[in-house]
Amino acid sequence: MTTTARLMNRPTSWLAGFGVWTALAVLSSVQSVIFLNSIDQAVQWWPILLGRMADWYTCAVFTPAYFWLVRRYPIDRGHWKASIPVHLVTTSMFVVLKYVMFIAIMRQMEPGWTDRSLQDVLARSFIFETIAFWSVLGIVHAIVFYEGFRDREVQAAELRAQLSASQLEALSAQLHPHFLFNTLQGVSTLMHRDPRGADAMLNRLSELLRRTLHRGARQEVPLEEEMELLGYYVGIMQVRFGDRLIFENQVDGSLKKALVPHFILQPLVENALQHGIARRAGAGRVTVTGARQNGSLVLSIRDDGPAQEKNQPGAMTEGIGLGNTRLRLERLYGAAQRLTLVPIAGGGMLVELVLPYREATT
Repeated sequence: MTTTARLMNRPTSWLAGFGVWTALAVLSSVQSVIFLNSIDQAVQWWPILLGRMADWYTCAVFTPAYFWLVRRYPIDRGHWKASIPVHLVTTSMFVVLKYVMFIAIMRQMEPGWTDRSLQDVLARSFIFETIAFWSVLGIVHAIVFYEGFRDREVQAAELRAQLSASQLEALSAQLHPHFLFNTLQGVSTLMHRDPRGADAMLNRLSELLRRTLHRGARQEVPLEEEMELLGYYVGIMQVRFGDRLIFENQVDGSLKKALVPHFILQPLVENALQHGIARRAGAGRVTVTGARQNGSLVLSIRDDGPAQEKNQPGAMTEGIGLGNTRLRLERLYGAAQRLTLVPIAGGGMLVELVLPYREATT
């Protein structure tokens, strides 16, 4: 059922339509009174009002039929040749039926109407009443077309939301195998020279995957939860890098309820490790900071790896992790987000993530 059909079935819509026709009857009565006063005729409000109401209400009874007619025979580019003749014939029939009812009502209210025939009334008012009915037809067409436009907008919005959700799920699904492959590669590297370390990595990996897979259908999680997941990942990487990795969490504790995309920090920290810590000789530091600035949540990942020049062999490029991160942010926040990578003078990289600040309600 279309929105228009649903609206026409609502009591409030029927009352609104009744109110419009009543208002027209009252305005028509006022016009009649003004005319009678202008020619110094006596004014009898009650008979005038009843007569005008009978006139307009006998038009109003055709409103549902017009809504059905417009939906069935719309006057648009693809149907107007067939629809206009139908509307012409139907409107003429409605005018005749309207006056059949109107004359019957007026004969009950005013004795003078007993001498008026349907033929006389139609000869006097058929063209004028046809114009009025076509005006009603135009208004109904406008309402139906507007509601159809709104229906298409809602459907388009629903399709965009479904597409966006599907794309987000696909992007998230790509991140997990990518992360898992890299981690298992690290386990394989440790298997022969540090079996205990490899075992510890597998245990932490299983816990991280368990927590990640239990997130449900949520695309966003509180920052506190995201930092906890990041802690599992960093723990895995600390087994791999040992004393060469120093990790600092400098996120403001007041931001723990701030909403962030699930698994958003892991690929950023992974890039810091891959292109920063892994490429320096000694120990390296990765620092995550967070702050609220002008209604936005600003998260930064900084490493002190070697300096990277543009087009330098081995310089950081946007692979699956960063590429998917950008796409996820665009799908979730549009232009309200920003992800920037800035080389630090003297060595290292600063990745800054800016999101709209919103808090979890529970």
